[in-house]
Amino acid sequence: MLKSASKVTINTGNVLNLIDIKKKAGQNVTEELSESIKLTLSEWGTQNSPIQNGTAAEDGPQTSRNHSDYMVVAASTAPREAVLNITRPHDDVQNKMAEEERKNLKIGVKIFINEDSTAALKECLENVFTALRTEFIENVILAYNPDIPYKEGPLDDSNLKSAFTKASPISLGSNVVRMSSTEVEADSEADARKCEAILPGIKVLWAVLEDYVKEGRVQQLGVADVGGGCLRRLHAWARVRPAIAQINLASCCVVPPSLHAFCRANDVQLLTHADPPDLLSLAAVKTLSDAGVGCNSLEWCARYQVHIKCRGVLALKGYVCKATLGRSAENK
Repeated sequence: MLKSASKVTINTGNVLNLIDIKKKAGQNVTEELSESIKLTLSEWGTQNSPIQNGTAAEDGPQTSRNHSDYMVVAASTAPREAVLNITRPHDDVQNKMAEEERKNLKIGVKIFINEDSTAALKECLENVFTALRTEFIENVILAYNPDIPYKEGPLDDSNLKSAFTKASPISLGSNVVRMSSTEVEADSEADARKCEAILPGIKVLWAVLEDYVKEGRVQQLGVADVGGGCLRRLHAWARVRPAIAQINLASCCVVPPSLHAFCRANDVQLLTHADPPDLLSLAAVKTLSDAGVGCNSLEWCARYQVHIKCRGVLALKGYVCKATLGRSAENK
């Protein structure tokens, strides 16, 4: 059992084989993530000794010391802080990855992060590489949502359940349309304000992702929830231009014309998704378990999906997150 608040990374492993999650048909993204975290903590806790401040209790069972796959303690950059890596025991990620040759698999990763911290982004990506034991990833999509005034109120469950449940392509047609500069830049006033607020942070994080592309570890980059004008500015500035743009149709039922036109003219794949902008905070709130141990906060989270190319089959799906764990007031 986890006894006190500590920094941890949580690798849920393949959530497609979790019966408790599969039984909840129609659950939204927030519910899936929070349930995955709770199940991982529960399974891990049954196989490891009590943890206090990131280290095994002296009088606890020796399980965690004898099974390094279940607990790895490493010093972080912060003084006197240890980061505990929690992986769901008996997960089948490596077995699933080994069923097909790597050339037949396509790995897509979406990173949710609320701060423009290059260290946090690198930590997130390295944890994904470790979880999948792969040398490269086909595409990475950046979802940067800092807590700033432009943000709208959180989506409720009914909105999320009625939204698209997975990313799906929007038909852009085969003809390239020539656009005037005014047409390309025609974003709403709200989108323009949002762009001014988030673009500097996106550029900081994007530069890190470009280094991964340069090293051959990531092949394509994408960005989520930016308007047409903001995408145009990122596209013009970047060394590695975005190849994918995601838009949340739960909060925007019509694709902004400027975004649609820009993607069509610049060969950017336009996808929809149903991830709430405040996924990290919503999921953290929902993860308190019956035992009283849950996420106080999530610093970042990456969702990885592995498809079999020739069949388009989703082989595995999972999450890797960094969290602060704590106990509820009545259990402290």
